[in-house]
Amino acid sequence: MPFVVIAVLYLAWPVGKGAGSAAAHEYFGDADAIGSGEDANERLAYEVMMLADPATGKIPAHIRARELAYAATLPGGGFSVLGRTTASSVPFDRRGPWNVGGRTRAFAIDVNNTNNFIAGSCSGGMWRSTDQGASWVTTSTNAQHQSVSCLAQDTRAGHTNVWYYGSGEAYGASASTTGAYYLGNGIYKSLDSGVTWTLLPSTTSTSFTGFDIWSDLVWSIVADPSNATQDIVYAAAYGGIYKSTDGGTTWSLALGGGTAYFTDIAISPTGVVYTTISSDGSTRGLFRSADGLTFTNITPAGFPTTYNRIKIGICPDDETQVYFLGNTPGFGQPDTNYVGDVEWNSLWKYKYLSGDGTGAGGAWSDRSLNLPTAGGPFDKFQCQGSYDLVVKVKPGDTNTVFIGGTNLYRSTTAFTDNTNTRFIGGYQEGATLPIVNMYAEHHPDQHDLVFFPGDPNKMVSANDGGIFVTNDNTAATVFWNSRNNGYLSTMFYTCAIDHAQTNDIIVAGAQDNGSWYTNSSSLTAPWVTPRGGDGSYCAIADNGVAYYLSIQNGKMMKAKLNASGGVDSFARIDPIGAKNYLFINPYILDPNNNNIMYLAGGKYLWRNNDLSGIPYASNWDSISTNWVKFTDSVPAPGARITALAVSKNPANRVYYGTSARRVFKVDNANVGTPTPVDISSTTPGVPFPAAGNVSCVAVDPDNADHVMVTFSNYGVYSIFYSENGGTTWAKAAGNLEVSATGGGEGPSVRWASIIPVTGGTVYLVGTSVGLYATTQLQGTSTVWYWQGASTIGNSVVDMIDYRQNDGLVVVATHSHGIFSGHITHVADVNAVSDPFATSLSLTNFPNPFTGETSIRFSLEADSYVSLRVYDVTGRLVHVLAEGRQGAGNKQYAFPAAGRVPGVYNCVLTVGDHTEARKIVIAQ
Repeated sequence: MPFVVIAVLYLAWPVGKGAGSAAAHEYFGDADAIGSGEDANERLAYEVMMLADPATGKIPAHIRARELAYAATLPGGGFSVLGRTTASSVPFDRRGPWNVGGRTRAFAIDVNNTNNFIAGSCSGGMWRSTDQGASWVTTSTNAQHQSVSCLAQDTRAGHTNVWYYGSGEAYGASASTTGAYYLGNGIYKSLDSGVTWTLLPSTTSTSFTGFDIWSDLVWSIVADPSNATQDIVYAAAYGGIYKSTDGGTTWSLALGGGTAYFTDIAISPTGVVYTTISSDGSTRGLFRSADGLTFTNITPAGFPTTYNRIKIGICPDDETQVYFLGNTPGFGQPDTNYVGDVEWNSLWKYKYLSGDGTGAGGAWSDRSLNLPTAGGPFDKFQCQGSYDLVVKVKPGDTNTVFIGGTNLYRSTTAFTDNTNTRFIGGYQEGATLPIVNMYAEHHPDQHDLVFFPGDPNKMVSANDGGIFVTNDNTAATVFWNSRNNGYLSTMFYTCAIDHAQTNDIIVAGAQDNGSWYTNSSSLTAPWVTPRGGDGSYCAIADNGVAYYLSIQNGKMMKAKLNASGGVDSFARIDPIGAKNYLFINPYILDPNNNNIMYLAGGKYLWRNNDLSGIPYASNWDSISTNWVKFTDSVPAPGARITALAVSKNPANRVYYGTSARRVFKVDNANVGTPTPVDISSTTPGVPFPAAGNVSCVAVDPDNADHVMVTFSNYGVYSIFYSENGGTTWAKAAGNLEVSATGGGEGPSVRWASIIPVTGGTVYLVGTSVGLYATTQLQGTSTVWYWQGASTIGNSVVDMIDYRQNDGLVVVATHSHGIFSGHITHVADVNAVSDPFATSLSLTNFPNPFTGETSIRFSLEADSYVSLRVYDVTGRLVHVLAEGRQGAGNKQYAFPAAGRVPGVYNCVLTVGDHTEARKIVIAQ
């Protein structure tokens, strides 16, 4: 089954929402605006367009681990593990949102101390709270994989300090514009109750050839609570179930081993194991094992022949009762969602009786027809094709069963009927178009439920909005409390600031979490959401005259916001007739006249001549008011406009880039429909990539002839610069590229900004491994320096916004929220001059090697030297030298003994100069 990215269902904006209140999601009136089964394909297409290597059509295997390892070789230190980094005089501070959580699949409460919460964000890494979610600290490092899919604690007495988490979100990954986390890089272990984590070497691979190890995608992980002598851990992964008897040091296949995409595993207090393997595998079905060695297929007669993900819920008070909830196309309970798509799901109960549990040894009950089907279009049970699924039985009450999909439900009769089921989370019950609220203080898309040890009425819900707690899950109306304060894991696509007045207002568009607003520089000040959906591009007209917010597929809103960020009035403003929008679709205000907007509409450029002429009519449909459609703006078949820029000096020049490698310029774009000029590079020796996605066009606000173009795909050269409006071009990616062609481990470049400051110009780029800057463009020799080492780190940076009058720079990351700093001088960034004009001559021989290799370099002067070796995950494996050394030739031996064969990175830092070399231990 191919990798799939799911588009969440809620797509609109809350009106007049204050901090801490329930969010109301309003939809546009036409069905095309509100997401459908096709949205999943639309997001996937968008992400593939942005990231895939055009030569293969695929995102390179293990690219996240590879690009992080390469980032460690860049000036500034990448992982911050080189022993020193160049100090920056401008800090990039976290801005939040403090009160908004990111998409969360992994959560657990420490059985040894219920004050300790451990949570894993889908793109923001591991987090820990010691006060039941009142505050959080991050516990995974920049070098560790940030896509957490599952979590388990060893609950045996004397072992509760041991935890495991799996990486690689197999379904619904927001990897994409987030750093290509389609594949994980293994399983991590903690020996200090989740304070620190270490990657288990047995679960990672040094191969870059593709999906090559089961732990690249881990669905769930459990530790055996019953075995006193062995540290038994199971992982449900792509293809099958894997088992370790030594705490993850070694693993073996326990069941399966084919190509099944979906798997799950659960274990009872006495060590009885239940697993599920989807129907696309050679080993398929529902299985039971009393000893973890022999697995028996207990799939009942009459079970569907086609099934995707099947989740397991073991009754904690009677482990002979087990529930199986899953997506079963064409079988079970059909439900039609709000746009007419039909989804089939099933719920079965199993009762173990005797023997191996098959035949008369187990009793089955199909309860699928009692899944929730009543109410409005958002009330029915849906799991979006396997994206959001959970089933749990309440401790102390074998008849109370909770299930989750987009919504959360409770049955007090174990779904033996459909009259004792309550809707308790997700969307608001009874919601209908055009206004769709969320359940009070909760969020759609459920991934986990955890009961408090000793108090089963108290429960934690983990979903696409983060972490939520209820003190009474028995109530007719369950009241939830957000536990997201300081859980800084929100994933942003975009950000915008007011460019005219100096204030602290930021608006930003978040994946799965709408558009958010703050007017405070305080990290702990709550943000509010003036609009829901998948937050897309946004803009603020000068002096806050109007706010422009959008959701996926180009649906735009003009709004007046009050001082608290609430919507006082609004209008939908995207033009009638525009189509083929990108999933996250760009538009831009003219910096000299904010009443002019330019919009990407598929292969057409659109212009609104007077946004002030659009009334705040509270309308739900597209409009024609003041919109002008240009002629065919993208000659290449199937290509679309992907990036926009408008000049400030001189005015009225528009640049735009496309999904088919080309860049165009339109002078006098503010009147009529002038013909665009193709300015794609024809400079000898400096061709644009043969194919690729233009992710950003940046224009110098002081001189519109100075323009920078970035390409986001892996495998292509990423940054080009022109000083004459595109007549000629030069390469400018410098050390962000491994090779002159753009091949190798270089990061995906998402955004660029050209910032005139005192003393010269600062160039910023947002990449999949953080924020980088330079003050000197020197072609392929350009040196980009890492910024925000201790805050932004290696987060994926999707967008940068900048204000000239006070130097405010705002950075949107797709893992840890928003950051900001002030740049007013060239000295404000990490871009010190390189005192080493010549190479350090870093070499090694032999290479590859089996015994040891000799690493050599030379120093021209007395210098501080750091010589370290990292594996492909960025983990430090050996320090060869650290300290001041005199001039001359140097030589160090690096042995292969005790190390896994494969590729390693040898990183030499001398002063502010860094060189790196790949060294290979042969089999």
